[in-house]
Amino acid sequence: MKTMMHTSVMILVAALFHGPSQTSAQSVDTVSGKASRWYISLQYLGLTYHPDGGTTPEVYPLKLDKKAYLVFPFGMAANLDYSLGRHSFLRLNGSLYKDCAFVTAGCIHTGPRVQIGRQKNRFNLGIGPILSFREDWHQFPEYTTDDFYGDRVSGRWQYRVFPYAVELEYLRRINDRLEFQYSLIPGAPLVITSMFGFRLKI
Repeated sequence: MKTMMHTSVMILVAALFHGPSQTSAQSVDTVSGKASRWYISLQYLGLTYHPDGGTTPEVYPLKLDKKAYLVFPFGMAANLDYSLGRHSFLRLNGSLYKDCAFVTAGCIHTGPRVQIGRQKNRFNLGIGPILSFREDWHQFPEYTTDDFYGDRVSGRWQYRVFPYAVELEYLRRINDRLEFQYSLIPGAPLVITSMFGFRLKI
């Protein structure tokens, strides 16, 4: 895992120092003549997979199996991206959702992305710090603790700050401004989360 993280960081740094570059895919503001570098996206936060099963499946109302390997939380994520060139961009992300136990949860994340692929189909890899939070699960008698949040509690919230989180994403170009977006957050071995939506050049 550490080797993968170090490799990801090296790739990101190399791409960022590659420098900005204009592409024909960038839309041009007809008034200023400058290419837009900003994107905004909205995603549905959907299917969640627990490789080892849920830590407290008894309190998961939307689980698809007894051990809660698959759960359907409900929520949204919003992204603001700034293009650095053909192969990299910066992202600010925020999400708010009902988690596996159907209590309010969310996260705030930022970091650079490395992008590969052609204009119609592109993939990107991101890494950066993340603040994750949820309503305290100690309200459930079945819950004791878990490896994700542990005893990090402030008032009615549990929280955790990770120095880095990895995100994998696929983008499918629909037209000059609009893209279909599918994201995967591989928080293995505890949880793997899927999100899908649309990304718009602004």
